[in-house]
Amino acid sequence: MQQGFVDLRLNGEHSGDESFWPSFTDIMMVIVLIFMLAMVTLLVKNMDLVHQLRTSLAAERAATMQAHSASDINARLNKRLQHLEEEAAMLRMRLIDLGEEHSRSLAQLKNSEQENAQLKASLHSMTSERDAALSEKSVLETSRAELQSTLQQREQELQQRQQELAAQQQQYQLRLAEIASLKESNNTQLDRLSRLESEYATLESKYNKLIRPARSPLGKQVVLVRYHKQNGKLIMEIKSATDDAYVTVSGVELHKRLDELQKKYGKKLYVRIIFPDDSGLSYSEAWNLTESLLRMYDYYYQE
Repeated sequence: MQQGFVDLRLNGEHSGDESFWPSFTDIMMVIVLIFMLAMVTLLVKNMDLVHQLRTSLAAERAATMQAHSASDINARLNKRLQHLEEEAAMLRMRLIDLGEEHSRSLAQLKNSEQENAQLKASLHSMTSERDAALSEKSVLETSRAELQSTLQQREQELQQRQQELAAQQQQYQLRLAEIASLKESNNTQLDRLSRLESEYATLESKYNKLIRPARSPLGKQVVLVRYHKQNGKLIMEIKSATDDAYVTVSGVELHKRLDELQKKYGKKLYVRIIFPDDSGLSYSEAWNLTESLLRMYDYYYQE
């Protein structure tokens, strides 16, 4: 019995290659399985990214609708507030007119009292002479009665004007209270609009980060920074487009050169950090160096 697969070929031809094809088939099967696993992983990640993108778009649309609704409510409240302020101004003008009428009525009342006092004085002087002029007495009494009737009528008119003035003042106070309530409601709506704008800005920032393209050196000025340890000491090397080879620098010199390159190229500076296989750096040290340097100088972290 032969070892491995059974040879099914006629007359046992090419028996020297009996172990080649099964091995090749196993290799191809493993490659196909790896490819399928990679495709499934990529599809799952893509579906998750699409779900996050749809969620962000829905949140953005909701925030936009809330902002528009709050803006419309604010506009209506401002219009109503302006209308109430105009009514309050008209009420103030009416109150001023009533105050002037009240002053005129008081002046007329004072004049009437003076006339009444004069008439009383005249009546008193005339009563002392009633024995000499009885016919004039009846005339004076009639005039006195007419003056008293006129004085009572004026007093009634003054009381009516005072009641109207009190009613106008009460209505004015109610209008002021309504205006204060509307102002408070308007301030509440403004606070809500401010919160919505802040939430919209946060969503927009998250959305921009979500759809932001990947970091790429295409069209950028690439500068190479290499880290490794030698005898426990951190060695820093830099190579820009003008350098033929890596230049060993200190930490201060490294930041100085990167700062000059950033000022020169701006948001086109691409910083590539290299850690050799025998760099002697731990993962944490490499991560801290990469994070700090990219955030300070790389174009992708400056936007």
